[in-house]
Amino acid sequence: MFLQASFPGCMERVSATRKALKSAILIAALLLLAGCEAAQTEANLPSGAQKVAVFEGGEVTQGQVQEQLDLLGRQSGLGEITPDSPQYQSAIAQIMPQLVTQEIAQAYAREHGITVTEREVEREIGRIKDQLVRQARAQGQDIGREEAFRRALEQAGITEAQLREQIREQLPVQKVQERVAGDARPTEEEVRDYYEENREAQFTTPAQRCVRHILFNPDQRERAEEVKRRLEEGADFAELAREYSQDPGSREKGGDLGCIGRGETVPNFEEAAFGAEEGEVVGPVKTQFGYHVIKVYDVRRESTEPLSEVEDRIREQLAATAQAEKFQRWVERQEELRDIRYLPGYDPNPSSRE
Repeated sequence: MFLQASFPGCMERVSATRKALKSAILIAALLLLAGCEAAQTEANLPSGAQKVAVFEGGEVTQGQVQEQLDLLGRQSGLGEITPDSPQYQSAIAQIMPQLVTQEIAQAYAREHGITVTEREVEREIGRIKDQLVRQARAQGQDIGREEAFRRALEQAGITEAQLREQIREQLPVQKVQERVAGDARPTEEEVRDYYEENREAQFTTPAQRCVRHILFNPDQRERAEEVKRRLEEGADFAELAREYSQDPGSREKGGDLGCIGRGETVPNFEEAAFGAEEGEVVGPVKTQFGYHVIKVYDVRRESTEPLSEVEDRIREQLAATAQAEKFQRWVERQEELRDIRYLPGYDPNPSSRE
């Protein structure tokens, strides 16, 4: 009730599910892309077929851009994004690099015989389902793989057939990235430096106190003192919390607030909790919410994971970053070699080509 940490809600669950689906399909989230043969930029074709970017071996059409604008509008809640929309130029600047990267990689895949089998698509679908059900269960949802998958598709606004088509188009891009940038790896020194620079922020768990409390109204100090005396005489904390607590969020859980760190609750409550020993009952503690009787049932000291336990994780993270950067450099070089050209208004970085 009085904790300053955010409370998980429906929108957070939807966002987390979308994030899982987004990461699972590898290169870009929910792209509905169509491959085309190379052609010259023409301004007098029907809008969907109009080529807004062309390069040796491929192209990006206005129809592809519009699909992404529509998708972005739905997923962001912005609605329809048109050339008159204030978000239009920033959306184009976001969409075009993704589409160009996609199409250049697909052109390279075609030229080098890089393909995808249905078995690989099915394996990726299975991986997505596994990832989604793990996340759903971590959020307390007791559902199976198929139901988690169905809900994710519904929330993302696509069908399974569309997802499968995306995977068929995305997996060759992943294979291209692995071919041209898969050898990028961090050095041992880079791994150690990253650990030292991020030890406190990423690898240190702050001290916590796991607490129960019974909240009384501001005019109930005497009752709070009476309940504390009963607790000191051996009464069951959870039972008294369910009987007396005015905090609906923790009352039915026997007053259990879980484990809290510094800065996650109001100052007086924090000071009392962190000043108590394990098993100690303290209070009444006055806050703006009323009076609290608090029991600390677990004391968790600050702890830091040693480098030996996290170096593989760091190495994988740094490798992914290095590979992404190398792949981006490869894409930029391909843009030069393939002589990419844009229709006015579609170049995401026009100043670099002036």
